[in-house]
Amino acid sequence: MVMESITTTTLGCKVNYADTQAVAGMLPAGCRVSARIVATCCVTAEGEKQSRKEVRRAAREAAGGKVFVTGCAARLKPEAFAGLGANVEVVTGEPQEVAEAIAAALDLPSGGGEGEPVSQAGARTRFFLKVQDGCSNRCSYCVVPLVRGAPRSIPAADVISLAGDKVRNGFRELVVSGINVGSYRDGAVRLPDLMQELAAVEGLARLRLSSIEAPDLTPRLLAVMAGEPRIARHLHVPLQSGDDRVLVAMGRRYDRDRFSRLLARAREAIGEVNLTTDVIAGFPGEDEEAFRRTLAFIEESGFTRVHVFPFSPRPGTSAEGLAGRNEAGVVKRRGLEARQLSKRLERAHWRRKLGGVSEVLLESADSRGYARGYSSDYTRFTVPGGRPGAVELVRAEGIGEDGVMGKVVTVGSQ
Repeated sequence: MVMESITTTTLGCKVNYADTQAVAGMLPAGCRVSARIVATCCVTAEGEKQSRKEVRRAAREAAGGKVFVTGCAARLKPEAFAGLGANVEVVTGEPQEVAEAIAAALDLPSGGGEGEPVSQAGARTRFFLKVQDGCSNRCSYCVVPLVRGAPRSIPAADVISLAGDKVRNGFRELVVSGINVGSYRDGAVRLPDLMQELAAVEGLARLRLSSIEAPDLTPRLLAVMAGEPRIARHLHVPLQSGDDRVLVAMGRRYDRDRFSRLLARAREAIGEVNLTTDVIAGFPGEDEEAFRRTLAFIEESGFTRVHVFPFSPRPGTSAEGLAGRNEAGVVKRRGLEARQLSKRLERAHWRRKLGGVSEVLLESADSRGYARGYSSDYTRFTVPGGRPGAVELVRAEGIGEDGVMGKVVTVGSQ
């Protein structure tokens, strides 16, 4: 097993996962040292707290091995990880710089591995394909531009080359990832052009967009998605608030009306598409009426799942000093209500699947032989007897605690 003694833990966004995969791929294969890599998150105070907790746990369990702390929280507050263990070392920078620093600290020879940390090995199904980093939108609540920097795009030729390599090495799905992926630009190549080229990679089963801002849902991008069946019928479109006044305070690039029109454009172009979103609960100045408008707008928009972020002031952001901050109890209650709404909407989505047949890419299986995976529209399926790494036609027959229970009706592709 490659890199069997180096394990990874990643918190946060898809870009963090992509960076972790990249670091692992640059470390030498077959090394026999004991070490852990923890990729941290700072998008919320809770993300920072969980990052520190994970580093403490890794330091205790490392049995004398090194613990390398990377990711956004390590960039924002490296001092926050001081004192968590004598074996803890903060390493920041681009993936290549991080990999070189880790290799030097462990006295490893130079040379690339196979791109798979042991914690993500097994059925090589989904690869997070980083195409872009950084953001210049300057939303008032967001600390990410401070730690990720200005937007920059990876050359299209490099992206296509890496995609082909990963598919040839057994990955079935590529997740196109970036901090602000809609801003992708490499000369004349824009995101729609890149998606079209990636969809043509030989042997690829599925191509998925990780997340996209509503104003970046251009007619050209939607036309590419509609015309290529291998592109997933799922869009994660961050909303953040359904109240126009709060949206202005957040520095978002739309109001309710424009957001609705952009979602309608997507549905008209693609047809059946599953929409999920992000919402911030308890933003400064959000009163109860504004919060109720947000919940209603989520339902009206047809979202099936909501990733809820309780507001927490981030250092260096303009929202840190905004007046009208809600009490912690109010923020917590609103976050809970939004998550309850999300669960209700998600279960309703699962019920609508019953009796239908979906193409499911199975990713893993437990000791009982229950395989788990996702359909094109990002619905979670559990399939008894399914084969990890295979694409199967699955009939939805019931609802479980964390997704749809299905049965293979036709053996798909290996």
